Amino acid sequence: MPDDEGAAAAIGRFPTDGVRVLLRHRSGRPCVAGRLADDRVLVAERGDTRLAVIGHCSATRDELATAADRIDDLTDLDRMGLAWAGSYHLVASVRGRLRVQGTASGLRRIFHGELGTLTIAADRADVLATVLDAPLDPALLALRTLDVLPHPLGDQPPWRNVSAVPPGWYLALPQDGRRSLVERWWQAPEPVRSLTAGGQLLRQALEDAVRVRARGARPISADLSGGMDSTSIALLAVRHRPSLTVLTMENDDRADEDARWARQAAAGLPDLNHIVYSSRELPRFFGGLTSVEGVPDEPSTAVLSAPRLRAVRQRALAHGSRLHLDGLGGDQLLCGHPAYHHDLLRHRPLLAAQRLRVLTQLRRSNWGTEARGLLEGHSYRRWFTDRAHGRALRTPSPLSAWGHFPGLPAWLTPDARDLVTRTLCDTAATVEPLASTRGRHNDLLAIQDAGRMVRQCHQLTETGDFSHTSPFLDDRVIQACLAVRPEQRVTPWEFKPLIKAAMADVMPPEVLTRRTKGDGTTIVAEGFEAHRRELAELWDDSRLAALGLVDPGPLRELFDLPYTNSLHQGAMQSALSCELWARATAFQPAAATRP
Repeated sequence: MPDDEGAAAAIGRFPTDGVRVLLRHRSGRPCVAGRLADDRVLVAERGDTRLAVIGHCSATRDELATAADRIDDLTDLDRMGLAWAGSYHLVASVRGRLRVQGTASGLRRIFHGELGTLTIAADRADVLATVLDAPLDPALLALRTLDVLPHPLGDQPPWRNVSAVPPGWYLALPQDGRRSLVERWWQAPEPVRSLTAGGQLLRQALEDAVRVRARGARPISADLSGGMDSTSIALLAVRHRPSLTVLTMENDDRADEDARWARQAAAGLPDLNHIVYSSRELPRFFGGLTSVEGVPDEPSTAVLSAPRLRAVRQRALAHGSRLHLDGLGGDQLLCGHPAYHHDLLRHRPLLAAQRLRVLTQLRRSNWGTEARGLLEGHSYRRWFTDRAHGRALRTPSPLSAWGHFPGLPAWLTPDARDLVTRTLCDTAATVEPLASTRGRHNDLLAIQDAGRMVRQCHQLTETGDFSHTSPFLDDRVIQACLAVRPEQRVTPWEFKPLIKAAMADVMPPEVLTRRTKGDGTTIVAEGFEAHRRELAELWDDSRLAALGLVDPGPLRELFDLPYTNSLHQGAMQSALSCELWARATAFQPAAATRP
């Protein structure tokens, strides 16, 4: 809240249970209020500066106080987002002026809106919408039923008067709380480092990230799925906690070898408390959704995993854990996006041509068609505009596209289709990419999409005494990965070479040779078959239908069909997630027109 007497009125709109003032301006007025455990907040005060980090941060109280002593202006905080390891919000009050920022991945977000004439901010969109009495925006809610949202639409919360600060940017407020500014504090590094140098950087960044979580007396646990990402985190964590509890889910699908690889990784650690459990011990996919409570702050397909995520939480709690580490985000950082070949062609054409030949064989695609796509040079705005206006002439290849663009599903009502189309066309007029090249744009988009999804998964399991955490989405870890030349970070001949370079002396040699990855499609299909009839009944009294956004008929028909990836992934799951979210919220819609 800004340093203004009127801002204190916002506190009266908060839920009262457990909410307290965490940081005050020098005037004594509240600056930050919330419901947080003491070990998640670190505060320092020096002169006219008040500084707080909220989350997991390697800074000590003395280090934070020293940093506060050196701050004369809000821009002095630009260097502090990467000053310490961990994942945290950074809040500063400097001579009454306020700055608040999250992380580069979007795992920690900032939302803001107007309360009267004052701007206030929050880390949850739904909390802010409650404080502001913000109505749902039908157009933005309709967008959330689509299978994919291109940048920047995924960042827009589904309320009027609630805006999101983009990942890597911060919100600045003058003392009177008016005329807010949103400024960039983080830029992706230039990808100039070799695989060897990048591996060393990544190793240090991951070690620091895990150390922040493992310090102190709080009991922790970790995923050990058998994949290289969670295995890396677990093997680093066990250095600090030799008797660490690690959880492995065993899938009875014979094509899924994750549990076998997890056992190999754990074999050399005699003190490790390795808990292997069957996927059958968790709720089925699509099970328990008709009564799910405590949805994320925005519509998200994460809600479809709520019963399973909470069952894993209970298993971790049963073994004494209060903080559970996972490897989420690793795929987006370590696999890279194939569109970097479009970039590669422009500075190393011979290497691009060599790799294109291999990739077309692996993808069973046409070399000439792929080559023409790589040669096409339309801007992001042109790409977005053509698709928003229905002028795209071909289905793009991921080797050369700016990204995926949503189709309009058959269940959208005419009014909803009009709202969505107008929003897409309006956005196209001013849209800018996340980076000037397609590969880097897609890398950043994938990281931000992962940050958003993982954040919402964490919200589903967060309690007063338990939380999940994802070290791969720390800013320093992202910085280390993106600094590596993409043609070395990603190749068609090796799976995740960067994490292998980083963990070569820790990871068991046999795990480093793994080239497969389980996908869980079988158990998803089984869960759909078991629960599709009860889910179909949701559309009989659909909240989205009552809002005039969907025609429930085509959606009911989908639940009468056996599960296939083409029909039941993507838009169907987005629509189901939106329906569950709308049922669990008490927000009222605004008029179904765009202002």
